[in-house]
Amino acid sequence: MKRCLVLLAVLVIIPIVANAQDYPKAEVYGTYSLFVADIDVLDNESLHGWGIGVQGNLNKWFGLVGEYSAHHGASGPLSIQQPGVIIIIPEVDLRVRTYLFGPRLSFRSKPVTVFGHYLVGGGHLKVEDEVTGFTAGNNEFAMAVGGGIDVNLGKRFAIRAAQFDYLSIHTDINDRIGGGSSSWAHNTRFQTGFVFKFGN
Repeated sequence: MKRCLVLLAVLVIIPIVANAQDYPKAEVYGTYSLFVADIDVLDNESLHGWGIGVQGNLNKWFGLVGEYSAHHGASGPLSIQQPGVIIIIPEVDLRVRTYLFGPRLSFRSKPVTVFGHYLVGGGHLKVEDEVTGFTAGNNEFAMAVGGGIDVNLGKRFAIRAAQFDYLSIHTDINDRIGGGSSSWAHNTRFQTGFVFKFGN
């Protein structure tokens, strides 16, 4: 009887433990990133770039994320209003970098992983023209609310089919280049790429 109870306990505990551990302890991802910058005078410029991130999972559905993304684009011609003068610039370089951290919730199945997150951190926006020497930029608070879907190609690898974020940056860039006085840039970001999984 004692042996039957021990066998029964083993048969019950092993699947529970196996199921509890059936998730990656860490995920590393790299993406192509399309960023639509909410800078009024540039008419919501679309920037291309890349992103990298690390996710540590505390259990099957909850993880902590740290990510960095960088984007670059060019726009023009541009009229910059400065005190007592208007500067005409044929073309400006626009750079946006973000570094964000926060929780991510994941629903994991064999074919796909669907996730949502709320991330906070910083954003750096810079508008620059090397010919005239004009430059405007700052580092400010940023936050992203969004989510996405990974298509699993096994335990170790997945394709990030899509990640979409509303990414807001607190900045006075619109006011500084004469395009408005909004203190928030309401940007959007789309990413796609690859995910490498470890520890599952």
